[in-house]
Amino acid sequence: MFVKVTKNREGTQYVSIVEGYRDKDKVKHRTIKSLGKLKDLEAGNPNYLTELKEDVKAGKYQPEPETLSLTLDLKKKISNPLQNYGWLLVDEIYRSLGIDNVLSRHRKGTKSKIDFNEALRLLTAMRILDPQSKWRSVQSQGVLFGDFNLTPKDVYRSLDTFSLLSEEIQLQIHHSVTSSVGRTGALVFYDVTNYYFETDLDDEPLEMDGESIPAFRKRGPSKEKRPNPIIQMGLFMDTNGIPIAYRLFPGNCVDVKTYLPAVEQIKKQFGIERIVVVADKRMNSKNNISETLQKNDGYLFSQKVRGTRGAPKDIQEFALDPEGWIANEQETFAKKSMIRKRILNKKEITEKILVTWNQKYDFREKVRRKKSVEYAEKLTAGERFRMTMKKGGKRYLEVESLDKETGEIKRLTPHISIDEDQIAFDEQFDGISVLITSETEMSDEEMLTSYRSLSRIEDCFKVMKTTFDARPIYVWTRPHIDAHFLVCFISLTIMRLLEQRLNGQFSPERIQAALQSAQCRPMEQGYWEVFGNDDLLEINEILEKKWNRQYVPLEALKKYGK
Repeated sequence: MFVKVTKNREGTQYVSIVEGYRDKDKVKHRTIKSLGKLKDLEAGNPNYLTELKEDVKAGKYQPEPETLSLTLDLKKKISNPLQNYGWLLVDEIYRSLGIDNVLSRHRKGTKSKIDFNEALRLLTAMRILDPQSKWRSVQSQGVLFGDFNLTPKDVYRSLDTFSLLSEEIQLQIHHSVTSSVGRTGALVFYDVTNYYFETDLDDEPLEMDGESIPAFRKRGPSKEKRPNPIIQMGLFMDTNGIPIAYRLFPGNCVDVKTYLPAVEQIKKQFGIERIVVVADKRMNSKNNISETLQKNDGYLFSQKVRGTRGAPKDIQEFALDPEGWIANEQETFAKKSMIRKRILNKKEITEKILVTWNQKYDFREKVRRKKSVEYAEKLTAGERFRMTMKKGGKRYLEVESLDKETGEIKRLTPHISIDEDQIAFDEQFDGISVLITSETEMSDEEMLTSYRSLSRIEDCFKVMKTTFDARPIYVWTRPHIDAHFLVCFISLTIMRLLEQRLNGQFSPERIQAALQSAQCRPMEQGYWEVFGNDDLLEINEILEKKWNRQYVPLEALKKYGK
């Protein structure tokens, strides 16, 4: 920025403030503010021009232009010059995670010409802003304000590197989040979900260097009831709701068997000596508890309490005992706890049991059971028989071979009736939930608060599957699958950090829509016209960004995310 003095044909001198800007490869000048005739300005202060130049040079004089004259080419053909600048907010958080440090070290070691960091920045931004395939992300890179210039070959070759450095990148992110947000890693949340592939065929085991590599994409218990091959993903989350790490498992690996390998990985990867894991009843098995205690770790699980099989009898008796309950004033919630000792693998262990009753849960269970029984009563004998062949179908159906005339039980004529005894037994536990923990010093409130936070990990899965469209998965090699989930993991972490900066006032869906609305287009003299919805304006206000003008210089637009 500098002071410019010009003369007209009559020799009258005019003073203006001018700044330079770059238009492609050329440097041009634009007038920021016209101050008027020099003689009028020096009338009250003969040293006005000298002092003005010193102020402008020192940065004390910062005028802002008020108008901009444009020239319109009325013969110009229709085009769409709009670009998205909202991704710069995402990129700001990406850069703060220090991922480039890991990728740069690797690049120096391989002397590759591919800019791995640029490829990961692009894939992450597109996954958050407009989820699509890797190839489409490369083809759409021009919609992002900036200077991306990647080829599909660059990106696909980068995927192998991302897979190779996945654990190192997760560790780098962990250190960055720990220093900026704060996390101890002593209490974590764990859950498992699965993702399906756009294929009908399972993988086959591979023979490589004399070793058999097990198949990865396999059919298994799909959460979405899909017939396609799937893979399992175990995810760890901290107490702030921010992801810590993840691990992938073959699709036919049941949830409970993912627990110990995943915990072992996160402890080794992050150097954690002791960890307490919060998980649902799917991880609650004798083997998992035994191995957890043997390694001096802790757990907080939900516990099965219904049914005549699988549920511990002592916990059922404690839950049904009318003594010891503490209820709230409205009598809509009650709880009681005890310290329990039991023998597990020939060793005595001590646990704390927390039993709660919730009126809403009680009502919901009664409604569900009533509908199940009403449905069963309307079924024909053949339909009831088919129901007993399904998993869980015979919960309230009793199968007998009965002679209707003599009452004699026969072998080949099954009689299927409603099991009233089972219904009466289950009714006792309506509204009751049980938590079990190795941390006997935890208060009832701490147990409840910790376990309720587990629902946030379900929201993480929802964001990945819907907002980030993480499935179906189109890549098929193991390294590319690993890279796909690394991109999704980084995107999820960035979204959670952005949510936290916004004080939890915006959902991921609203944030995504706000970032998508942040469009811009080039004008003349180095100025750009910017757009954004009301949510974007509010986000800028919360982030303390002065961003409320329709037209901004290119330099300001480049600094938007900083």
